[in-house]
Amino acid sequence: MSALRNVRNYYNDGKRLCHSDDGVAPSTESTEPQAKKCAICFNNQWGSEITPNGKRGKSCGEFNQLTLRQLDSPEYAMSLRVSSASLKSFRDYEKQITNRGEALDRVVTKIDVAHDERRSSLVFRVIRFLDGDELDTLTRSSKTTSMFAVTDGYTH
Repeated sequence: MSALRNVRNYYNDGKRLCHSDDGVAPSTESTEPQAKKCAICFNNQWGSEITPNGKRGKSCGEFNQLTLRQLDSPEYAMSLRVSSASLKSFRDYEKQITNRGEALDRVVTKIDVAHDERRSSLVFRVIRFLDGDELDTLTRSSKTTSMFAVTDGYTH
């Protein structure tokens, strides 16, 4: 697994107006950039949106994009969008891995969906660490795999 971090999207009336590929500044491809930097953008502030539950949220949604590979089909890459509701869980998981001196691309991960009365979110769990042969196979496959279509996958 590898991660593209801090991607942001701002939509108005169903149309994406502004987006950032790094969470620092709007992309040059944004049709209507909302600010020069994401940190000062009104839409990136708590309270710029009120959720259906009456909670303060952000109008500009943050997510991470993960690239996933299966051991039995390493030549195929899959994309998983981790929404803002699951980012804390993902960041805690990543911290757990890095605190052990490992990287996300060296671990077999189980991803489950946890439901509560208000929302669903992703839960990440270590299954095991990859052995040398498995890691070599995945590394070779990741270098030869062509680009794949990005899908939103699990959404809230």
